Parts: sequence; C-alpha cells; structure tokens
Amino acid sequence: MKKTVSTTGMNAWDQFWFQPISAVGFGWMRIGYGVIGFLTMALEWSRVSLFYTGIGVLPHEMLGDVVRSTWRFSLLDGAGVAVVWLLYILLLLSLLLTALGLWTRLSLLVSVVLLFSFHEYAMITLDGGDTLMRLIGFILLLSPCHRAMTVTNLWKRMEQVRATGTDQPEQEREMPIWPYRLLMWQMIILYVASSVEKFTGSTWRDGSAVAITIHHGNFSRLSAGAADMLAWTSPTIGWFVLVTQVVWIFLLIVPVLQWLRILPSSTQNHLKRALLLSGLLIHGSIFILMDVGTFSLTVMAAYAGLLIASDFEALRKVFNRGSKKDPVVVLFDGRCGLCRRSVVALKACDWLRRLSFANFRDESIRKKYAPNVSLEALDKEIHVTKTKGKFSKGFAGFRVLTKELPPLWILVPLLHLPGMEYVGSWVYGYIARNRPRCTDDHCTL
Repeated sequence: MKKTVSTTGMNAWDQFWFQPISAVGFGWMRIGYGVIGFLTMALEWSRVSLFYTGIGVLPHEMLGDVVRSTWRFSLLDGAGVAVVWLLYILLLLSLLLTALGLWTRLSLLVSVVLLFSFHEYAMITLDGGDTLMRLIGFILLLSPCHRAMTVTNLWKRMEQVRATGTDQPEQEREMPIWPYRLLMWQMIILYVASSVEKFTGSTWRDGSAVAITIHHGNFSRLSAGAADMLAWTSPTIGWFVLVTQVVWIFLLIVPVLQWLRILPSSTQNHLKRALLLSGLLIHGSIFILMDVGTFSLTVMAAYAGLLIASDFEALRKVFNRGSKKDPVVVLFDGRCGLCRRSVVALKACDWLRRLSFANFRDESIRKKYAPNVSLEALDKEIHVTKTKGKFSKGFAGFRVLTKELPPLWILVPLLHLPGMEYVGSWVYGYIARNRPRCTDDHCTL
C-alpha cells in the first residue's frame, strides 16, 4: 500500500511539472516579445547617445547617485559610445532573430542580457511594459520555446519530409508544462498586486479613476469633449477592471477544488479563457484610448503564452463556425520534392485546420477525390476542391488557399486586383513547368 501511494504521489508530482503541452503558445509569446522589443528599441535610434551613453543625460560617474546599486546589471556601465552603438545594433538583430526563430536559444540569451543592460542603464525611460518585457524574455529563456513557431523548426520539418516522406510528429512541438505554470503564477501575482494597490486608494473605490485617467493630458488620446462623454462609464469600467484582476487568484484555487472533485475538470480552462477575454478587452481599450507605452501589447504577448492545445482548438471552433465542415482538399504530387516541402509550409500556415492533403500519385486516393481528372491534368497544376468534383486549379487554387490560411489573408486583396490573374497565372505556370528541377536535396528554380 505504501509503495502504491508513493508511486501515485511521484506520478502526480511528475505530471504537475512535466506534463507535455503544446509549445505553440510560447512560440507566439516569443514572437510577440521579439517584435514588440524590436519595434520599441528601434524607435530609440535617435536617442541612443542621449539616454544610453556617458555623453548623454547620465554620465558614467553619476550612475551611483541616480540609479540603484543593488540587484542591478548593465553592460553599458563604463562603455564607450561606439561600444554602446554596437551593443544596440546587436540587440535589434537578436530581437529580430528571436521573433523569426533563427538560432533561437542564442538570440534569446543575447536579447535578454542586452535588454536588461539597456533598461538598467536608463531607468528613467522605463514603464511597466518594459519590466514585463524583461520578465517574459527571462521566462522564454528558461523554456524550450524554440520547439514551435520558428523558421528553424519549419526547415527541420521540411528536412524530415525529404528524408522520410513523413511530417514531424506533434510530440516534437511540445514542451513540459512548468514554464507555463511559471508564467501563469507571474501573471496572477501581477494582477492581484495591482488590485491590492488599487483598493488602497480612493479613486478606484469611488469610481472616478477611469474618468481621471481619460482626462489626463499626458496619457489620454481622447479630446476633452470625448472624455467628458465617456466619463459616466467610469464606475462601471473601474469595478469591471478591479473584479477581473481579483478573480485571477482563483486560477490557483480552482485547481485545488477540481482535485477535491468539488468543481468539474473543465472549470479552470473556462475561467482562464474568460479572464483572457476580459483582459484583451481591458488592455485593447487602454491601447486605443491611452498612450502608456508598450504595457498593453506586452500583456497581450504574455496572454499568448497561456494558451495550450485545448485553447487553440476552442479558438478554431469559433473561427470555423459557419464554415463548411468538410476540409479543403489539396491534391499534390507525392513524388515532387518541391510539392512535399510546399505541403509542410501550408500545414504550418493552417492554423484553423481547414486543409486536407491528398497525394494524387496514390491511385486509390486519386479515385476517391478526382476520379474524373486525368493524371496528366493533376500533374500539370495544383487542384484544390471545397466541393467534391469541383476544382480550382493553378493560380486560382492558390487564391482559394489564401482565404483559408490566416498568415496569407493579407494577400487576398492583392491577388484579386485587376490584372493579377494574368500575372499570377504566368508566375505559377513558370514554377509548375520547372518543378521537376527540384529534387528532395535541392531546387534550382
């Protein structure tokens, strides 16, 4: 009995820390960290010498009198102007590589160290978003976030298709759950501490805080008249924010109640999604109505890291609501190296799981999806069908795919401009005619 209890306890402990979850959420958070960090620091280009060097507003000899001396780290201390500029360019490059997912672990390490260095040197320029940005970078650095949503991983999948003919299994794009828990606990601390701070003042309790904020000349994007029109909503919005922040603590309490079988197992996910939706509403409104730096965008990036496979599946159901249940079938040439690699790229873009792929070189599959289409016609150009027996071919087929794949939605208006059908058909025809030059090993197009 003791051995059984001990084994059960160890299994529960192992499951609590190392249960595998999708790394896609952390991949999205890494992209958000890289993009927001890059844009924020790139906008500092004209002020690098002013804020981050010894010839600017903070000479090296004054550091001890202006900034804290404990728990502080910066490579900029004592660095010359040329070195600071070199580190600045390296920071931008590392953030860009982090967002793309190239040399991810190294680029993350460099970006985190340099971001701390620049922030710790010029503390007077910081806001809450910068603090959260550094924290996200540190959590990402501890996690295996490179397993999903990276250029490197996409290339690895293509190489696996080249070598084995099969795509990378989903398990290779998973990570242990502990970085997710670390992020969750940090967000709970952030919101609960914020709510406690708000309750200690009077403006949030009497409902005037939002009205005061939207009238603030330094932060509000609204005109005085528009702020006056919205002032009546201040008590309602204020208490909505307070309640939302306080409820985050229940993300710690609900799992215990679920373990005790007092609440159903789905409660935690439903509560988390409700809080994330409320948070998006709050921070989206702050971003639109106020100029408070990067805090709202950084919080939204952190939210992405709190999404796991079941959350993405719930989002797909929302986006796919009203669409046909049958997937869009893409017939491809399983003997063509370019075609097989293209399938991997399309799968990576198929966030809504709307596509199904059929190798027309398999006679049984060809008879199932295209019994009345000749092998020669299928070999000539891509065939895409949303309704059995009705195909969009070549460039028209590619246009159908852009409507189904979120990363390609930006191309939809462009591909329907006057004359694009002629240009697109010519480009597609050139690639289709020359694809035999692409093998599994290389492509000379």
